[in-house]
Amino acid sequence: MSVSMLNPTPSNAAMTLFAKVALPWMLGLAGLAEPGLAAAQRGAAYPMSLSVCKVWSTRGDVGFGFVWPGATMQWPDGTIWVSDTELSEVWAFSGEGLGASRVLREGDGPREIRRARSFATSSAGDVVLRDDRGFLFLGENKRFVRRLRWGAPVGFSGMVATGEGGFILSGGIGDSDHELARWAVHRFDGEGRPVKSWHPALNHPKWETVRRASGGPMAVTQDGGLLVSDAAPFRITRYADLLGNGAHVVIEDEQVVSASEADRAVTYEADGYSTTNAWTQSVFLHELENGDILNVVKVWPEEGPSSSEWLLVSPEGDILARTPVETGYSGLSATPDGHYLATYWDDPEYALAKLDVEVRSWTEASPAPAAGCVGG
Repeated sequence: MSVSMLNPTPSNAAMTLFAKVALPWMLGLAGLAEPGLAAAQRGAAYPMSLSVCKVWSTRGDVGFGFVWPGATMQWPDGTIWVSDTELSEVWAFSGEGLGASRVLREGDGPREIRRARSFATSSAGDVVLRDDRGFLFLGENKRFVRRLRWGAPVGFSGMVATGEGGFILSGGIGDSDHELARWAVHRFDGEGRPVKSWHPALNHPKWETVRRASGGPMAVTQDGGLLVSDAAPFRITRYADLLGNGAHVVIEDEQVVSASEADRAVTYEADGYSTTNAWTQSVFLHELENGDILNVVKVWPEEGPSSSEWLLVSPEGDILARTPVETGYSGLSATPDGHYLATYWDDPEYALAKLDVEVRSWTEASPAPAAGCVGG
């Protein structure tokens, strides 16, 4: 296990110096190579087009409505599960977004939860659900397997299942004096015992900002590696395995998300602090079959509603496509049939959508995006 303390910087000037000198040194120490994005490509025309199309959307059946939807996932049989973190419930829909029914309710029993935050599916087909009390393990038949009580504080940014009953979490852990405070990715075995921590945590003078803004969404690659997407600044790192070996920075670009966004991750008030989602951050990461990487960033302006930016990045670190979408999607997940699930604010309430993402070569002969699609 790698252990070290994170020493917060005392000023913005020191943070700038850290970003220019110390952070590259830390990444080099951790075995991270230089990013592959060519500087000349910034601001240039991208070689591919990416369009985001809404296949269907729903606010649920009559008498049902999301209060604060969190995670989404689709089972192999087509059933869609959506968590509501405000109600501490999980709802099931058909593959067409119909027939809302409650499958998990608030409580501490075998099929009860406390604010479900995320789903993760392993290659073995089992599902791990993380809530405020720990982890609920379900078999591929949706039946309860076991519950793991686990109270270690983690600024939750992402989760993947290891396929061995364990899991990997992304985010700052513990407090500023914790032995793992320097790292942002943490692997645990099936009993919740720490196996290893790696991936440098955010360097910031306020620990709550470190815990909340460190790390980001993760994805297991087709060859058994791990992708991690940070924001503040925007960075995608590839690891050769699920133990943090063979690290390589695929891309780092402050023009996508700048380091200054970290200061918006936690809002401090007179009587303490309150966390907020209203800061620009990476919210979804997925490796496509050809090795390209799909990364979604939720954009929060200083004023006004959120939006999202969809990026396609090559394995070499080139931005192949970049599409702004006026909808601020959250809770994204990939479906077995090659689509994506997401939740979003559809005034006056939240909705669930199934999305199709189409990538094409950018040529004059390419047809315009279909109705219901954004980008092209």
